[in-house]
Amino acid sequence: MRLLAEKPNRAVPRILHISADYPNPHRGRTTTAIERLVKGAGVGEQVVMSLNRTVLPWKTYFRDCGEVDGVHLYACRYLGLPMGIGLAFTMRGVARKIARTLEARGWRPDLVHAHKFAFEGIAGLWLVEHFGPKIRFFVSVRGESERNVLLYKPSYRSLMRRIAERADMIYHVSAWFRAQYHQYLPDQPEKERLLPNIVGNTVATLPSAAAERRFVTVLHLDLRKRKGLSDLLEGFADFHKSNPDVGLDIIGPGDAGHMAAVSRQIDELGLSQSVRLLGAMDGKTLFAHLPHYLALALPSHQETFGMVYLEALFAGIPILYTRGTGIDGYLDGIQAGVGVRAKDVAEISAALSELLTNNASFRQAIAQSGEALHAQFDPEAIVAGYRKDIERFFPDVKLQRAAK
Repeated sequence: MRLLAEKPNRAVPRILHISADYPNPHRGRTTTAIERLVKGAGVGEQVVMSLNRTVLPWKTYFRDCGEVDGVHLYACRYLGLPMGIGLAFTMRGVARKIARTLEARGWRPDLVHAHKFAFEGIAGLWLVEHFGPKIRFFVSVRGESERNVLLYKPSYRSLMRRIAERADMIYHVSAWFRAQYHQYLPDQPEKERLLPNIVGNTVATLPSAAAERRFVTVLHLDLRKRKGLSDLLEGFADFHKSNPDVGLDIIGPGDAGHMAAVSRQIDELGLSQSVRLLGAMDGKTLFAHLPHYLALALPSHQETFGMVYLEALFAGIPILYTRGTGIDGYLDGIQAGVGVRAKDVAEISAALSELLTNNASFRQAIAQSGEALHAQFDPEAIVAGYRKDIERFFPDVKLQRAAK
């Protein structure tokens, strides 16, 4: 892709994505959900600013990664304080750097999509105001981050309202957060809708496999506190007293310190013969293993969406999830598993017992819901809906897609 100083061609809209969760060669592992959406849409001329925060000034950079699978990718590590201190000032600084970079190459966006409302959304608002009133503006609401800003930074609520009012489309990635969002920001149904994350193992006919007597949890161990791993281990220890033949596998990467901390807790709870730390596992291997577990157990304290819950359901197994976060709100009417309160060890223990006792029933209900799950989370349908939104504002975009 060349960034050219040409007159606007509305058959080829220029789309700028700003995301702190987009893979680039200069950062560690991150979710591929936004990457799948951007590349799947495949419309127009797309530029992605992949952001990453640091508190160390000498660690900042702004690098042109060139074209990657039809997307022009930039990697930006910016200086920012923890806990959202100086958030607005920081994100406006990022926006100014983005604007200077694009203007130096004669590239002006027709659409800006900020993939996190209360963070990238601040940068996105500055950019659309900078480039002019005709620039379209999409924002995604990711409950975990937005909740913290709206609850704990009341002085930012007027800025959040400006973002909501200026946006042409507002995508709720976190169904569980939508009602709370509207406690602070206006309900604009004409431009709001759900946009679930895309997972890599969606199928209409779910796999069927005999369950081994083991549960599984999947997480990055560096995030173990937020993911509720300690609560799960305590709940499993209580459950294990009555079910000593049932095991638990922990899948996911983590640095040596976090691995050691988890191992210590396993030993302290007397679970060293029942709980296995399996380390990192690539997606293909994970998808092959999941159907053989009793259930996925992940009682996160906060979770924007929780792609692994969907991956487990599409593997045909039930889930232990936390109510009011993560996948909650998407599974109404589906007997997908058992919801618990965050940090409630007794509920976790009881949920594990229910998932064991009624495992066949849960698996059968999930299998029967396979088509409904697929209809809601089919990657092609998600991408098609997103593409349709773009086409609504740029009706000639179909010509560009057909030529690709």
